[in-house]
Amino acid sequence: MATPAAEGSDTRANVSAIESARQAAVDRTRRPRWLVAAYSLTLGAAFGMATLRTPTSWAVAGILFAVGVVGFLIINARLRRRKGSLLKVSGGSTLGLIAMIVVMTFIGQFPPADSWQPWFAIGVGVAFAAVGYLYIRWDDADTAKKLATGDFDPSDLMP
Repeated sequence: MATPAAEGSDTRANVSAIESARQAAVDRTRRPRWLVAAYSLTLGAAFGMATLRTPTSWAVAGILFAVGVVGFLIINARLRRRKGSLLKVSGGSTLGLIAMIVVMTFIGQFPPADSWQPWFAIGVGVAFAAVGYLYIRWDDADTAKKLATGDFDPSDLMP
């Protein structure tokens, strides 16, 4: 028969193994920073180009936006297939993203004085890229926290 001290040691070892396995799953499912940075910079450049308010800049902005979104989706899907993904997108996360886009779009609707260009477009693009980067990293950290603490419903798991 095992002594209570030996049983406590086994329990601690099991808990430690579970925690390390959970942390490994969390670390493995996070998006790489370079992908988030490339996506944010591409969309920031697209948004900055759109604030120049010329037909050419709108065309370039549309192309950058399409390339950024499609590229991100393709790379993210490949990484998800290779590394796995455990949680679905939450409604609160989506609402936060929509709110950010609405605010940035609202800011971009005010035409600046001609003397402010191109600095206004650069500033808006950098601000959009920074806010987008921070939002995606926050969402990844929130997902990692949920996975690490086990704070999610079974319905949140990807099929």
